Amino acid sequence: MASLNKQQKRAKRAKAKARQIRISGRPPLAGINDPTEVDGLFDADELPEGEDGIAENILTMFSNMQEEEERGRVNMLVSMLVSLSTIISEEPDLLDLENAEDESMAATHLAADMLIDYRMWADGIDREAAQRWLEDPEVIKDFGTALDSYRQAIEIMMEPPKSAE
Repeated sequence: MASLNKQQKRAKRAKAKARQIRISGRPPLAGINDPTEVDGLFDADELPEGEDGIAENILTMFSNMQEEEERGRVNMLVSMLVSLSTIISEEPDLLDLENAEDESMAATHLAADMLIDYRMWADGIDREAAQRWLEDPEVIKDFGTALDSYRQAIEIMMEPPKSAE
């Protein structure tokens, strides 16, 4: 296993590269329903070793978010939370634990960054406009609703099965 220092450097490079890819203004991926179709969008030589999976996961997440957004913003936010939890479980180094009080705060910061990057990607807007969108009271309210729904789903999944007596 790589040293902690090397793992941290890899995580920072992965996060920076994923952000670069998200911000690069790629057109929306409407119509891509199969994650394998995303493979052709990235030049594997362009990404450092092992990081193409992160970029693919994020691009797939954005595509899924875009599809869910047609059903409503809360659905889009729940989709992001589910996808992000999977990405974090596969790449825990994406959480910036050095600049957060705890893991939950680091996940919140990552979610906010992803939402800003998603808005930039989906709408072709600049970072400031995406930040203003994220700060809208209705978006904040919908995020709270989505987070509550996500937490309830996790709690239900973690409940031990009721025995039939």
